[in-house]
Amino acid sequence: MQGKSHYKLFKAGKNWCTMMITLVAAAAGVSIASTTVHADIATATTPTVQVEKVARIKDQQSNGKPDQEKQSGQGSVDTQNINTNNPSTKQQADVDYKTPVNNGYIDTVTTNAKDENNIEVNGWHATNQYKNGMDHYLIALNGDNNHELYRTKVETTYRPDVQKVYPKAPISGNGGFQATIPVNRLNNASSVRFVSRYTNSPVGEPNGGVDFWYPTIQTKAAYLDNFKVNGNNIEVSGWHADDQSVNKPAHFLILFDKSKNKEVARQETKVVASPDVAQNGYATIANANKSRFSAVFTINPAMLGDELTIVSRYSDNEKTGEGNRSDYWFNNDSLKIGKGKNAGYIDQLSVDAKDNKVIVSGWNANDDSAVLTNHYLILFDKTANHEVARQAVKTFASADVAQNGFGDVNNANQSRFNASFDITPAMIGHQLTVVSRYTNDAKGGEGNHSDYWYNQAAVPVYANQAGYLDQFSVSGANGQINASGWHAADASSILNNHYLILFDKTANHEVARQNVKVTASADVAQNGFGNIANAGQSRFSTNFKVTPAMVGHQLVLISRYSDDAKGGEGNHIDYWYNNAINLNNNQAWLDNFNQNGNTITASGWHADDSSFINKHHFIILWDLSKGHEIGRKEVTNTTSPDINNVYGNVLRANNARFSVSFNIDGQYTHDAMQLISRYSNADNGEGNYSQNWLTNQYLNLYQNPSWMYQINYSQIQPSGPVGHNIGPGYEGIKTQLVKDRIGTGYQHNTYTTADAYRVMNVQRAHGLPATGWVDYNTWVALGLPADQWTSIDSYVAPLGAGAGASRQDHIEAMIRQAYQYMGKPWLAGCSSSPAYGVDCSGLVMQALYAGGINPTSCSSIYHGFPGNEWNSRNLFADPHFMNVSYNDRQRGDLVFYYQPGTHTIWHVAIYLGNNQVIESWPPRVMVQPIVNGQRNVIAGIRRVFA
Repeated sequence: MQGKSHYKLFKAGKNWCTMMITLVAAAAGVSIASTTVHADIATATTPTVQVEKVARIKDQQSNGKPDQEKQSGQGSVDTQNINTNNPSTKQQADVDYKTPVNNGYIDTVTTNAKDENNIEVNGWHATNQYKNGMDHYLIALNGDNNHELYRTKVETTYRPDVQKVYPKAPISGNGGFQATIPVNRLNNASSVRFVSRYTNSPVGEPNGGVDFWYPTIQTKAAYLDNFKVNGNNIEVSGWHADDQSVNKPAHFLILFDKSKNKEVARQETKVVASPDVAQNGYATIANANKSRFSAVFTINPAMLGDELTIVSRYSDNEKTGEGNRSDYWFNNDSLKIGKGKNAGYIDQLSVDAKDNKVIVSGWNANDDSAVLTNHYLILFDKTANHEVARQAVKTFASADVAQNGFGDVNNANQSRFNASFDITPAMIGHQLTVVSRYTNDAKGGEGNHSDYWYNQAAVPVYANQAGYLDQFSVSGANGQINASGWHAADASSILNNHYLILFDKTANHEVARQNVKVTASADVAQNGFGNIANAGQSRFSTNFKVTPAMVGHQLVLISRYSDDAKGGEGNHIDYWYNNAINLNNNQAWLDNFNQNGNTITASGWHADDSSFINKHHFIILWDLSKGHEIGRKEVTNTTSPDINNVYGNVLRANNARFSVSFNIDGQYTHDAMQLISRYSNADNGEGNYSQNWLTNQYLNLYQNPSWMYQINYSQIQPSGPVGHNIGPGYEGIKTQLVKDRIGTGYQHNTYTTADAYRVMNVQRAHGLPATGWVDYNTWVALGLPADQWTSIDSYVAPLGAGAGASRQDHIEAMIRQAYQYMGKPWLAGCSSSPAYGVDCSGLVMQALYAGGINPTSCSSIYHGFPGNEWNSRNLFADPHFMNVSYNDRQRGDLVFYYQPGTHTIWHVAIYLGNNQVIESWPPRVMVQPIVNGQRNVIAGIRRVFA
């Protein structure tokens, strides 16, 4: 048989039959019916088989496979009894029952000329399996699943053309037939397959005889071109060609909810011209030229989250679409109505300073937009935490959104927006963001709604500003504060009033305010700030009078642009300058401090901001030896232009000089003396006051001879960089802590090249330059405390003896500090806090600091640097210590030792008396005899305090 044929059916010259009749393979039961429903493949139409073609058909069917379908009993089929005695037919006399024959052909399928509700099928079936008396049935099956739709006995028609091809078959010429089938029995079948059956069963069941399965004939086809959500609508378009549209002229589209298994909407939809469908392989279907449809369904809340499909229906009931009907279910085309998905993006959120607008554009795809059909944009003030503006904004096409990962959101194709908002003074300096809202409230945007917050997108409104103070200083002689500089701010375009505010940071409140006009500032606009609105008109200059309430406080300046012309409040933007003025300056100096018997005279100056409010100036004589005041006098200051030239920022520095004399009792003649300069608000020098202990000169203090190190009465600051890096060759506390972290702390306390390589690995792991040197970032990367980076270097033993202390006091201060290290480990190159270990010269240095001595031959900071490994040798050679004999040794002297067998200094200790010393000697700091088996060669004794 032919592998594929097409049948064209006629009714009064008009196509009626199936959209495309596709024959199954000649092999019994194997269908090659096309399942394609796209109108995009044109297939030629084959005319009805003529007699001369039968021989070729026979050859194609000679394999006999159709008999297998008979034997398998597929389908419930009947045959009609062929009456060979009918005078109108003639069966051959020489019958051959042995030669296998089982062939057939459908010639035509047409509508009944008298009744369009029936179709007539004409064809033939020749076989060697026929026996006299058998019935001949034609059975219509659903081509998709082989379920029976209808069966009927056929009316025999004689076919001489078939008789000629199969002359010896028991039935051939009398195998021609005509059958009538009601159209409504084929409803909803998208394809039909006919089976011809010869049988002994009076009801057409298999009983002897044979079946012949004809090729599958498809009866309808359809395709959805478009099925999508657009806003709150579902758009549908496509085509449905159906033979049954001939007697079912009403076309309906049904929206079916697959999730709930029920219809949710229905529309009668007119079909329109579709020449492309007819031209692309479906011309045989009755309405292929007029099968296109389109419709729009409105989404309702009940659909959200459900899966929907479309049913196309031709019906004979134009009112409801019920009655006799033919449906096509687009089950492979479904649409999930989103629920809960809400996505958005801001393309632009910016300020248009020229037009005073906030510009917004972006998109918001939201499933809920299907039922919340009104779209609003809300401008939200993040700084003030409230809404500041709202607009109803139409969304427009956004195919790019749907195409880039959001196609499953209902309105992804219609989700873009843009808008602009007027800037108001209340927005100035605030951070604004946008909220996109879909709501069912068309009037105000409230009601039921779904919001999308663009929290990651925020814009500061007119926050672009810059400023600089050219001058912010005190004129102490005039008692005023001078301020000049510039402040450029975009906000000045709508905040037109400029104010300068003097703010007291100590008291945390404003102390003065002035309305100050800004003037031309072309240099500001020309030097990097031309993008700010008023950069060309931003300079100011003014001064403020100092008030008593400001004294002792820290003041800063604020530049403000405001919409309040009267007081500078209202809506405003401020610029706080970092410059600060401190009205707590206190500087003093003694030019002379002399004693002649019982008379003490002094002169000097004292510039103090507090003198602005404390009008009484007293000079107090203090007895350091006895620790109390022995006299005070109020003095009258005199002019001091020289002081004002240096300390002009101090109030009344132009009138700060004094001179005074005291007559003291004889009991104080030899005591150590110091002067105090005090400004007080009381006439007896008490009350509220500010004072300065004058430390540059003393009377009768204990002091070393001038060639020796002078005793310091203020905290010592050794030389060297605090927070220094360490590398190969370094020793000290930092080195030891690093070595502990990298696992080499058990070795001698020296940073080696091997240590550097280990540190480089740490640096690489933390993305730091692999130098091998330990800097601050590497220190932290090693897990060491950040504060130790500087605190280790900066530690200096506090002074243990103040002004007026005796020689012995200084010696004891030195020894007390040494005892702070008792039991701490000996560590090479270390000289820091008693929290750590220390070596011999490191111990001595911190003890000297406590006693008031700062040796220049060595430094606790440099002690761990390469080249400082033997600071004991530097101390021994220092000419500012007194060289004394071993027999004259005293408590507090430094004892130096030679390395045995050499004359090389290798150790130093502090003599305690009774032939004992305190020293740092491996393994720790301890008290030992002055001579022992480890260090028994004393090189010399050096005296610190004469």
